[in-house]
Amino acid sequence: MEVPNEAPPGNYCVRLRADRGRVGWYAADAKEARKDDGVSPLPVEGQAYQNEEAVAGVRLLAVETDPAPNPWFRSQFHVDGTLTEATINAVVLGCGVVRINGTRVGDEAIEPAVTDYDNRILYRPRTITHLLRQGRNEIVIEAGRERYSARGGDIWGWNIAPWHREPTAIAKISLEYSDGRTDEVATGPGWECAPGPVESEILFRGETWALSDTPLPWSPAQVVDPPRGSLQPATQPPIRALDPVAPVVVEQLTANKHVYDFATLMTGRVRCMVSGTEGSVRVTYGEQLAQDSSVVCDNVLIVGAAQEDTLRLESAQKGYLWEPQFGYRGFRWMQVETEGDVVVELVQAVPISTELARTGEFTSSDPLISWIDASLASTFLNNVHGIPTDTPIYEKNGWTADAHLATEALLHHFDLKTFLGKWLDDHVDAQTPDGAIPQIIPTPGWGAASDPAWSASAVLIPWYLFEEYGDPGVLQQFSPMIRRFADDIMGRLRGGIWHDRSWSDWLAPGHGIPPEGMAPVATAMAVSVFQHTSSVLRELGEPETAAMYEAAAERSAAAYHESYFNYAAGHYAVPDVDYRQSLNILPLAFNMVPEEHTQSVQKSLIQDIESRTHGHLDCGAIGVRHLLPVLSDAGRDDLALTVLTQRSRPGWGVWFDNGERTLLESWDTNARSRNHYFLGSVASWIQQRVGGLRRTSPGWKSFEISPIDDRRLTHASIRHLTPLGEAKVHWERGGGGWLFNVKVPDGASAILRAGGTSLELPAGEHQTYIASPASAPGR
Repeated sequence: MEVPNEAPPGNYCVRLRADRGRVGWYAADAKEARKDDGVSPLPVEGQAYQNEEAVAGVRLLAVETDPAPNPWFRSQFHVDGTLTEATINAVVLGCGVVRINGTRVGDEAIEPAVTDYDNRILYRPRTITHLLRQGRNEIVIEAGRERYSARGGDIWGWNIAPWHREPTAIAKISLEYSDGRTDEVATGPGWECAPGPVESEILFRGETWALSDTPLPWSPAQVVDPPRGSLQPATQPPIRALDPVAPVVVEQLTANKHVYDFATLMTGRVRCMVSGTEGSVRVTYGEQLAQDSSVVCDNVLIVGAAQEDTLRLESAQKGYLWEPQFGYRGFRWMQVETEGDVVVELVQAVPISTELARTGEFTSSDPLISWIDASLASTFLNNVHGIPTDTPIYEKNGWTADAHLATEALLHHFDLKTFLGKWLDDHVDAQTPDGAIPQIIPTPGWGAASDPAWSASAVLIPWYLFEEYGDPGVLQQFSPMIRRFADDIMGRLRGGIWHDRSWSDWLAPGHGIPPEGMAPVATAMAVSVFQHTSSVLRELGEPETAAMYEAAAERSAAAYHESYFNYAAGHYAVPDVDYRQSLNILPLAFNMVPEEHTQSVQKSLIQDIESRTHGHLDCGAIGVRHLLPVLSDAGRDDLALTVLTQRSRPGWGVWFDNGERTLLESWDTNARSRNHYFLGSVASWIQQRVGGLRRTSPGWKSFEISPIDDRRLTHASIRHLTPLGEAKVHWERGGGGWLFNVKVPDGASAILRAGGTSLELPAGEHQTYIASPASAPGR
């Protein structure tokens, strides 16, 4: 809640009233009392409650004042002689820019990447010899807030995170002279501080700038204790600003209000030329438009307005190039409003994303299928800013399931070894003493309890990285975290079933939590957690410990079967709830179904899709991930393709026909977020069964080429850069059979399966024709 008018200093009483439902809080870990610095928000102390029941921890509730301006820090130093090398190690928390003699050090758009600052703080060493001159030099640090000094209320409590304090900077310049002398310049006494032009920065809102010709009021900077986290060199790819993009359409709504359409959803910020003597310009970013063509960006999860950057002129400016500096927004449209005599020209969008190397391409004869795979990649790029996020507008959080659901498919497109490696380090930092893995990582304290359906990222992502790159080191590095997480899940099961809260099969058509409730899907995902933990330990040469987790998986699978199997119907069900696809998809996917019932469960799923949903899926994010492979395993590639290519809701074809360039958060065309990648997990099936390229051993030492046999598809091409080199498949299909062009990298082997024929292919390039069997029925 925002107070509409400025409130004077004094004591206030805040009362919460529930107009519907009940008042309560998610619990956060209690930390030591925080010092009041007169600026930072403070949590309201007291007992935490959920559903009127006292729970351990403190309340996620805070009262805060308007933020102080973002500070600048500076110092002067001398270079006395000829330098052979000069380096700087510097980090600004929450983020910032370092300039030496007016030149920016490095070109990262946002640095450092967010972490749990009580555990790790990342920095990048830089060479600055070329920026220094003999005699007097100056270093200026322009500090921003990001998650370290976040302001503005939100439901996760980023503004009252345990590490929260006002922006700080740590820097050390090391000088080496040609005569062997060395010297150091470091942050400390003697530095100065002043309020910079960003007079307000709110995490989910944006930046408010005030441009003035008045000299900055420099005063001695305050030396503070360092953050708790250890300083570590950053190894993950940097977050970069790409080349500016011009709008494709500009619509004038009023004399001082224009809307700029960039034709596709992106993540970034405005860059424009501003002139005038008095007035302001306000930029509002959004993914949707109101009926009057104005930009809409409502975020009920935060306090106040969302995605607004403002520049106010306090002195005359001509041709000032303005670009907000400390964050990013998600948008297709920008609304630019001016007041006074301000004129705005050359409005552009500056895309911002983590720099990821491309490793794969895919195309097919069906444009919808090609679009799904490509849109997964573009949507993901809009959600990688130091961590994989769920939306660039509404949450910007590292939701664990979003990433683990799509990782296998994304590894076809991008080299994610160091990016996800960094995020797995964040998992280790976030793991609680009892082994729990939070649902968002990093977390300010919200959602700290494990959820098997979501927190499974702790074991699934290391396993996917091992399979892709063939390096058991990733399993070794994270095996302690994996074991503690699996033990936490095991300890919270009751009779093999998960009874605690879970996001379950989130966002099934027409639902948030699905009608079957939380327990079935969470229990099935617990089985998957145990199975993958067992696989990790077997790979590391610990068969006895692996057997313990395998037994835990079998116990939970048996409990699932006993709790939910309807013997009369031959499938899994919850009493008084109609057939639910995910209840049957997941036990099939995780080999939980007793052998004698596998066929009836498969038959029930196929019949439900063909008869009740008429070729449509009816499952949420977890079920979507496994539906098509389960249909293929049941011998129904054709039905999987039918589900994939539906053009009516629920299905990806609705988005494609609607002209979307990215994936939506839910199956509704009016979904909250239009930049959300987790329903793109289906792309792994596309790559393996339409492209026909499937890895069969870790590190791509062997793979299979086996596209589906369906006359609705006439050709496809897929290319993937494996650790051994490039693997390529292009296939065409006509009335007489198949034509394959295949490249197998050195050190690998492949098996080609098509038309009932199986061929072994060694390293090299191959062109192969396979005739269709005369008796093969055409679908």
